[in-house]
Amino acid sequence: MAKSFVKRTVHTVAEAFQNCLRRFPVTVCFVFALTGHLIYLCAVDGKASDNKLLYTFSYYLSVGTLLSLTLHLWSEEMKKKTNKVITHLIGHALLLGDTYFLYIQSPEQSWTEIIIAHSAAILALGLSVFFLSFFREKDDVPSWNFALSSLGAFVTANVMGSIMSGGTCLLLFSLHQLFNLRIEAKGYVYILILCNVLLAMMLFLGLLPKGEAKHDRRPLAGSFLNTAAHYLFLPLIAAYLLVLYAYGAKILTSWELPDGWVSWLVTALMMGCIAIEFSIYPTRMALSGKWDERIARWLPMLVLPLLVLMSVGIVRRFNDYGITVNRLYLAAFNGWCYLVCLGLSVTKARRINWIPISFSTIFLLTSVLPVNFASITRNTLQRDIRQSMAQIETGRLPFSDRQYEEWLKTLPEETAKDINGKLDYMKYTFGWESIRDFVKKDVDLYNKVETESEKTAILTCSFNDTTRPMEIPEGYTRFIGDGRQETFFFSAEECRTGTLAVPLNRWIEDATDSISIDIKTLEKWDKERESENVSPVRINSKSGKYVFYMTYFWYNPRTDKDSSLQLNGYLFIK
Repeated sequence: MAKSFVKRTVHTVAEAFQNCLRRFPVTVCFVFALTGHLIYLCAVDGKASDNKLLYTFSYYLSVGTLLSLTLHLWSEEMKKKTNKVITHLIGHALLLGDTYFLYIQSPEQSWTEIIIAHSAAILALGLSVFFLSFFREKDDVPSWNFALSSLGAFVTANVMGSIMSGGTCLLLFSLHQLFNLRIEAKGYVYILILCNVLLAMMLFLGLLPKGEAKHDRRPLAGSFLNTAAHYLFLPLIAAYLLVLYAYGAKILTSWELPDGWVSWLVTALMMGCIAIEFSIYPTRMALSGKWDERIARWLPMLVLPLLVLMSVGIVRRFNDYGITVNRLYLAAFNGWCYLVCLGLSVTKARRINWIPISFSTIFLLTSVLPVNFASITRNTLQRDIRQSMAQIETGRLPFSDRQYEEWLKTLPEETAKDINGKLDYMKYTFGWESIRDFVKKDVDLYNKVETESEKTAILTCSFNDTTRPMEIPEGYTRFIGDGRQETFFFSAEECRTGTLAVPLNRWIEDATDSISIDIKTLEKWDKERESENVSPVRINSKSGKYVFYMTYFWYNPRTDKDSSLQLNGYLFIK
């Protein structure tokens, strides 16, 4: 009996694997390659002689798995084998070209545009799994059923994979506890990869509907989602509508602009409206109930006026804070919401697949093309800054830190804050290359525009002379040094003495010695920080047993609380 059961099990597993291999041969190859690659990454701790190649290959295998799946599903609708082969060749050739493009990019350049563009492309690729095979259908019921079955298969496969990985890891841990067999931590990771990637993906591929089940045109009239839409989602959406219409009446009577928070509520309302449209769609197609038809047509019309609140909030943010990548995408999302509400109302929601497809298309077009939201933002901000610096002699640019501070002082405070904010945003979003024409690389833009007392109070300098080796003090044989910055606090009374006593117990435990730093000397070093190379400063300890070479300091004297001093350097010991 047991032998027969084992044979049937092995035969079933082998048959399932053969079915996957026959239906999705390229995808199965990618899944096995991805599994092996992840195991290799774990074995080498994610490090290799060429890390860029390693992680670019990770991208290729991950996206290749998704691409091959959608191409297989799409090619099932093609009758000619030649068309199937050409489709796969073109798709994978494009992926190889994209992977090579990523590999030749410099790690130091800005990846904002690249990441956004690839995110949009991967989203479009993921959605194509559910919709590409059904564009010839008369309605969206087959694709709706396929998407629901696929998502159910994905959840089932991952639950089974998690159960298997958890059970196997528990068994291995039991061997360690009961028989004292030492299991390396990587062994558990290998099991997680095999069960949660290889096994889960193979189960998922095997559970995907095929043949007539793939194009199941029978609407699921009594689905759980339909019940949830009527008795859970609709009351919640009604509450959102009530609150937002009440708030709209409030701001109209008081004649004030809407609060920025209202955009989040409108977004949630819009997502709820779309969720209801998808949830009741099969029931509407099966029963054609008047109540569901009214919901499908008039709910978007009730949401439509509230989108104006979101639009006003977006315009206000553009006027107050200027252009950013996120605000452009938010404006595009707002426009897409208008399109969805009007489209559902005009077409009486007879088709719904166009909703996610249009979202993905807009995201793709505004991200992948040479002129995209990221490039528009970067070029607009650069043009604004050039106009602000138009009166500056060309030879003075790019500014050093001191020159930049002095120039900001000549501007009105609001103008200075606006320019510094734009430079700071561009450096953070697009990298230093986007502002290299305006300021040097070592210019600190964070909180550059402050009150006059704050601007003149903070002292800082980095001693970074790399042209000559640092001299080892005579008689000293050891040193302590790391990249960590130590912070010390001093009371107002201690600062009034003009000398800061820095204890050495941060570097040497139980040390009672200290070094003394004169505040006027800090002011002197702060003025010298414009030099290209400033040698580390030597400071002898009070007892003479230690020598501290300072490589960086940042001093912030305060009147409302303790002043702070950040130090970095090397402590030499006899």
